[in-house]
Amino acid sequence: MMTLLNRAARPMPAHAHDHLFADIAPGSAHASARMLAVLYEQYARDDAAPPQYKHFRRLVQALVCDDSPRGLRGLSGKALDKMRAAYVCCFEPHDAYARQRATFWKDPAFLAQLMRARDALIKDLEIHAAEEARRRAQLRTMIECRAAPIDLCGVSLLALIKQMSPDDWHEIVLNWHWDHGVTELEWITSHPECDRATAVYAYCLGEPSRVALRASKPSYEHGRWDYGGFVRAVAARLENGFYMNAALKLELGPETAARFAAEIARARASKESPWQLEPALLTHPGRPHKPKYTLHHGAVHYHYDYWMAREARVR
Repeated sequence: MMTLLNRAARPMPAHAHDHLFADIAPGSAHASARMLAVLYEQYARDDAAPPQYKHFRRLVQALVCDDSPRGLRGLSGKALDKMRAAYVCCFEPHDAYARQRATFWKDPAFLAQLMRARDALIKDLEIHAAEEARRRAQLRTMIECRAAPIDLCGVSLLALIKQMSPDDWHEIVLNWHWDHGVTELEWITSHPECDRATAVYAYCLGEPSRVALRASKPSYEHGRWDYGGFVRAVAARLENGFYMNAALKLELGPETAARFAAEIARARASKESPWQLEPALLTHPGRPHKPKYTLHHGAVHYHYDYWMAREARVR
């Protein structure tokens, strides 16, 4: 019987979850209303706020009638004590939380609020911690991927790009930093095998409306940095049906899609060639691109998905 009792599930130690709590303001059991108001406002408009802040805001909203910055800064007496307890409940480890529970043992309704909030927060923190661990593991793998030597040889970025496929060129354009100029983009978008979606993305990102509607080209646009000349050349190729390869689709987020559509519309308003492109270019059906290589801070390395699949085959 004693053996069975010893094997029975035991409650977790009181400090078992202390590692989940980041006490960003030690001693907050005596914090000023002004400081707690500042903490309350942090991440207020961020849907991805850390769990501690979300639960702290919910507790405070259940405690006070006026949660405006001015209202919170004016708290005093028992209301301020409860807001301090809410902070401790959501941010501080077990010992500080236990002291707050002991302080409010005569207020069972508030004590129940604290306990429910603490239990719900611990569940969210455990999920958050697991997600963070996965993110860090992926980051380590990403670093390993970027450090792996690639199977291309070349003395310049353009020399490497010339050895790639249209899917890789699409990936390069998606990650291009325009401060590096447009020489490589010009080579990609002037190649007969370049996919039309790649050219459309480069065109829209080059702000064609600005180029189409300006009176003259700025003096600083020349050579590698002739952005206007590049955008005009891509527009002419798109308008003349140069791109016979149209296998890829543009995978754009809502904001980017709206911005690109506005660029095309404003350029069309010039009523001149080569700016009369159809908005339907943005929604042309096709397949997602599957690159072998990608670009990060101007350096070519294996694309993460390709590298992971290759590593899985090797292992």
